[in-house]
This record gives sequence, C-alpha cells and structure tokens, in this order.
Amino acid sequence: MKNYSLKWRLVSTISCAFILLWVIVFAWLYHDLEQRLQNTLDERLSTSARMVARLIQQLPLEQLTESLHAESENALLHSLIACEVSIFRTNVSLPQHVIARTQGAPKNLKNQQVGFSTWTENGLQWRSYVLREGEVQVVVAEKIQLRQNLLKQILQSVLIPLLLTLIICILLILWIIRLEFLPLDHITRHLIQKKQSLDEASRYLIELRSQKIPKEIQPFVDNLLMLIERLHKSLEHEKNFSAFAAHELRTPLTAIKTHVQLSQLMLNQTASAQDTAKVIDNLKHAERSIQRYQQLLEQLLLLSQTEAGIQAAHSHADMRSVLETVLSELTVEYPNLSAKLQIDWASLVAQHINIPAPALHMVLKNLIQNAYLHAEDAPNIQIYMQDLQLIIADQGKSLNEDDFTILTQRFWRKSAHKQGYGLGLTLVKVLLEQYGYLLQFQANQPQGLKVIVSFDAAPSATEKQQTD
Repeated sequence: MKNYSLKWRLVSTISCAFILLWVIVFAWLYHDLEQRLQNTLDERLSTSARMVARLIQQLPLEQLTESLHAESENALLHSLIACEVSIFRTNVSLPQHVIARTQGAPKNLKNQQVGFSTWTENGLQWRSYVLREGEVQVVVAEKIQLRQNLLKQILQSVLIPLLLTLIICILLILWIIRLEFLPLDHITRHLIQKKQSLDEASRYLIELRSQKIPKEIQPFVDNLLMLIERLHKSLEHEKNFSAFAAHELRTPLTAIKTHVQLSQLMLNQTASAQDTAKVIDNLKHAERSIQRYQQLLEQLLLLSQTEAGIQAAHSHADMRSVLETVLSELTVEYPNLSAKLQIDWASLVAQHINIPAPALHMVLKNLIQNAYLHAEDAPNIQIYMQDLQLIIADQGKSLNEDDFTILTQRFWRKSAHKQGYGLGLTLVKVLLEQYGYLLQFQANQPQGLKVIVSFDAAPSATEKQQTD
C-alpha cells in the first residue's frame, strides 16, 4: 500500500472543502444578485415612466409638443434610458402620434405591449416598460447589455475580496497545520537521521514522553516505548544465554581435550601396540567431537558478541591473504578440500575490503566450509571476485524456493545427517550486516548453489533470491 502524508492530505481536504463552499456561496450570490438587480432596474423603468406621465399630464395638450422638445435638450439626451411619448386621440383617424423621443431610441418603441417586455432590435436586446394613462402613452426602455455590464462590475467587486479571503484562509490552514504537526515532524526527523539502537530509541522515547505532545499520539509513544523495552529485555536474555553458555562450556571442554591428549601420550609410552591403536583411535574420535563442540561454542560466542554490537574498529583486509590463511586451516581438517577448489587468484589481487581481517576470516571460513560439506560429491567449488562481489559456487544438489528463505535461519540444516550446526550462514549474515554488506543466494547452473557477497552495497537487511 502506498504511503501518504497525513499533513498534506489534511491541507488538501480542508482546502478543497473551502473552495467548494466558496463556489457554492458565489453561485448562490450570483443568482440572488442577478434577480435583485433585475427587479431593481425594472422598478426604475416603471418609476421613470410614471414620473414622465405625471409631468405630461400637468401641461395643456397644445403646449405638450413644444415643452417636450425643450426638455429633450437637457435631460433625455443624456439619459441611459430610451424614452418615447405618444398621444392617443379617439376622434381622429390616426391612432397614435409620437410627440417626443430620446436620441438613439429604438424605432418600434410605440409598438410594445403594455407592461414589461424583452425584445431585440438590430441585434441588441432591450427591456421596456409601457404605461398608458388617458390619451398619453409613455414607453421607457433600457439595453440588456447595460444591465449585464452593471452586474459584471458588481460581481467583480464582490469576487476579488472573496478570492483574496479564500487564499488567506488556505495559507492560514497550511500554517496552522504545520504548527500543530511540529511534534510529529520532530519525531520523524529524529528517527530518519540514523539507524538507532534499542537503547538510543528508548532514551529518546522517554525524553519525548516528558515533553508536551498531543494526546492523540501519547498512547502510541507509550505503547511503542513499552514494546521496545520488552524487546530489549528479550534480546538481552537471548544474548546473555548465548554468552553464558559459551563461557561456561568452554572451560570443561578445554579440560576434556587436555585429558584426552595426555591419555594419548601415556598410551603411546606404556600400552601394547594393539590396545594402544584402539585407544588412540577412540581418543581421536573423542577429540574430533570435542573440536566440533568447541567450534560450535566459538560460533555462539561470536554470534552473541556481534549481535550485541561488540565489533572491531573498521579497517581494511586483503582478500587474498585472508583466503590463503583460511585455506591453510581448512586443509588440515579437510584434506580433500584443495582438490575441489578452483580459485581465480588473479581476480583477488589488490582486493582490499573495508572489514577487519578476523571478521573476513570468519566469513570466508564458514562459506567455504559450508560449500564443501553440503556440496556432497560435487567435482569442484569455484571462488572468484567480480565487480566487488565475492562468488563461491558449488555444483551440489540444488535447493528449492522454500530453502532460500530459511538458509540463514539459526540451526537450520538441509538434512539431519549433514555435518555442522546450522550457525555458519547465520553468523556470516550478521557479520556482513554489521559492516553494511549484502549476502545473496542464487541457484547455480546447471545445479548447485551460488553464494554472492556484495562488498559495494550497504542495505539494512540481507537479500535472498533465486534465479532460474
């Protein structure tokens, strides 16, 4: 599932809600303002018509034409409203006679119906009002375009402050949310700065709990601290068990080994040849068993120290010289090992790895020993370097997909009849992770296992994969 930012999601959600609310308010404002403006301007038309009608009724009919022509020079010429005054006479054949009209007025004003109406002339829309009182008809009209321009100006005067208010509100929302999320931002920055140990994480959470933090994340901090403390205790118990077991068992095994060696020496000096051969053979088996248990304890102790963070300072080790030392030790224990190894020594020249020599020694020893013991009757084991990657490939039995996921699990072995204790690859994995290197497993072709140690990668976890 893709991660998302709670802060930015909150900002975007509230901003969208504000924008939607502003749009609804503006739409309602536009509709209401348009209706009110139309009603107001219609009322102005009717009022203008009544005012003109009252003025006309105050004059004698004979002087009406001359008076209106004189007034048109002053008021009607500069009015935004077109006006036309007509006289009706019932005793003449002409039904209507126009006595006054403003300049630019439409020609068919006198033909409009009584009351309000909207019509078009020469591509222009007009809104008119016709009033008839006695023998006088007054028609006033106004361009629809003038009304639209007025509505546009009013909306602009309203919309600009509305938009500015919306922008200010969004900025305030952003500022307030950033201010309220500062505790979470501090926690995030502290946690991503570096990989912290359990002790460092515990100290930080204890300090954080004493500070002022939101109540919503207080249970999260408390439960996380409790979980880390329980995990820390569990790991301490495990490391203490490994350390104590290795320490307590090392001394008895050393004493047993000493007694066995003394017995061999004494039998060589005093016993008969036949009995001496049998006893010596039994003692050799016992000594090999003791060596195996001693190796197990050494691995447990090193694993405990490595997991506890006890490691040597970073230094460089020469791959070739360390490998030669490892092979000299393993050849004593496995005489047939040198016949199976195919080492590309040219690829190992001038390969200096940023890891202490003892750690590299343990890595190489466990990997080569694992390849030799588990490759069964494979003809050869290849060892070479390629692009800062150490590759150890055998031609033993191939592993299935499930085996690749548990290769580095403690005490796991493919078969109970195999030698070893299932700690070698676990120890190699932990050692490499301590120095930021990568351990990979691939299926070798046509069969077998290929182990790749990448000295150019620094992941947080070991990667395992199988390629066909």
